Amino acid sequence: MKKFLLVVTGFIFSLTVIAQANKSDNAKGKNKSKETKTAKQGAEQKEKEAKDKKQHDEHNKKIWDGTSDKGGKGPVLSKNQPAKVRAAFLRDYPNAGNVRWYKYRGDWTASFGNGLFMSTAVYHANGERRDTRTPITRNEMPRNVLDEIFKRRPETRLDDVIKIEVPNAASDIFRVKDILGGKPNYFYYNSDGQLVKYNY
Repeated sequence: MKKFLLVVTGFIFSLTVIAQANKSDNAKGKNKSKETKTAKQGAEQKEKEAKDKKQHDEHNKKIWDGTSDKGGKGPVLSKNQPAKVRAAFLRDYPNAGNVRWYKYRGDWTASFGNGLFMSTAVYHANGERRDTRTPITRNEMPRNVLDEIFKRRPETRLDDVIKIEVPNAASDIFRVKDILGGKPNYFYYNSDGQLVKYNY
């Protein structure tokens, strides 16, 4: 009987050891699966961030083409905006997505997704919005503006068009990039197609 009890006890002990080993292997497998999933998510996040950065860089290049600060630099990425600026932006664009803040020429600029478009809103430090700029296509320009441009300058190429919305202004402004003599030139037109001056 003692031999039988020893064999049964040994058998039960062996089963317990095997069960614990399997449980440990399963836990390692789950941990490895979690690690693989986490690594995949990390890679996807980095890829998304790189894509977003590229999109913002291309947008900023188009928006600020032909302008620069006194040091010849473009917008600089910013993480600390004044509370008044953030509050004003949230009030003006509550549904903005993919927002990135920059500092440029003493103003705070927010590049953001605005429905189908990407726009840049420019704010002074006191929270007052200077303007909002959105790249548009030639087909999105008002017909009368196009007619006036080509009436005055039939050789115009319209390389890039930026729609500038100025708060409390009677009409929008359209910044048109044209190549003259191999060099880019920028012209500003109001909604009536009249040439106007606009500071950067």
